[in-house]
Amino acid sequence: MGTQRKEFSFKGQKIFVGLDVHLKSWTVTVLSEQSVLKKFTQDPSPAALYKFLSNTYPGAEYYSVYEAGFCGFWIHWELHNLGINNIVVNPADVPTMGGERLRKTDAVDSGKL
Repeated sequence: MGTQRKEFSFKGQKIFVGLDVHLKSWTVTVLSEQSVLKKFTQDPSPAALYKFLSNTYPGAEYYSVYEAGFCGFWIHWELHNLGINNIVVNPADVPTMGGERLRKTDAVDSGKL
């Protein structure tokens, strides 16, 4: 009888992360190429995000995005140094429908990114 392997790998897969960043917390949406995998709130820390991604989706390529704003680019550089491909977008460039403005929440924003 064969032995069961407990290790798993996401090698060759892409994991996409939308971040709605604030001073005290980040709202995070994690997606694969097929579906939404997880939504959660975390401490405002690139290292904490990397730890979650590398433990939950080991071996994957990580891509993240957040809107430019009060925090500047330190988050971008930290994510980049941790091996996460990140872009910072202009909030005005994120497409929004009229009805979406009425239900604007951090979770909705991170999912759209």
